Amino acid sequence: MFYEQLAKYYDVVFPSEPGKIAFLDREFKTRGAGRILDLACGTGTYALELARLGYEAYGTDIEPQMVELAKEKAATHKVAVNFSVGDMREPQSLGLTFDGLLCIGNSLAHLLDEGDLDKALAAMRSVLRDKGVAVLQIVNFDRILSLGDTDLPLIERKGLRFLRTYRPQGSEKLVFDSVLEVTAENGVSQRFKNSVELRPIRRADLEDAVHRAGFSAVKTFGDFKYGNYSHGSQALVMLAE
Repeated sequence: MFYEQLAKYYDVVFPSEPGKIAFLDREFKTRGAGRILDLACGTGTYALELARLGYEAYGTDIEPQMVELAKEKAATHKVAVNFSVGDMREPQSLGLTFDGLLCIGNSLAHLLDEGDLDKALAAMRSVLRDKGVAVLQIVNFDRILSLGDTDLPLIERKGLRFLRTYRPQGSEKLVFDSVLEVTAENGVSQRFKNSVELRPIRRADLEDAVHRAGFSAVKTFGDFKYGNYSHGSQALVMLAE
């Protein structure tokens, strides 16, 4: 129920960010990439933007509602993107290889078992051509685990509020609470709550897992502006080649 509601407002809550698009385009273009895969693509925002830039774009997400919205957006804007329901642990199910891929938006934290993270990263490596690159992004969990319960910045739009809190439960488990408040034009409000367990992946653990998966060169940043990563960074952005 919660994700069905969130899907309706996903693009309002999380609009495309020009800085992310510029980062992705630069990294893929530098390597002469043509075919790109967006894993856990949500409503397809970044796959669509990459397709507009001339890439052959594919996107998969495990939530059918998100995929349907992505297909509707592609049709409405007449942009060719191949969207399908799929698990980020099984990109090989598409039967294709790619020059680059992205898995952003903290999606990797939903893999609760360390074995699932290893499986996902190894599968990503298996569908990348030689000299291909994976762009990964999660929350900086080193920071969250040191702070304890942490409220993320309130997202507020016209008729909508989205509240989010991380609650660490030790070093290997974290609960992500979210509340979506929607107010219609007639003044009637609805409130949707959700709590989901996440695995707080530390920087060192992710780097180790990426190397185990067969990637070689790994670069870590604190944002999509190539800022230096530090303990206080809000995010962790990783390039794995």
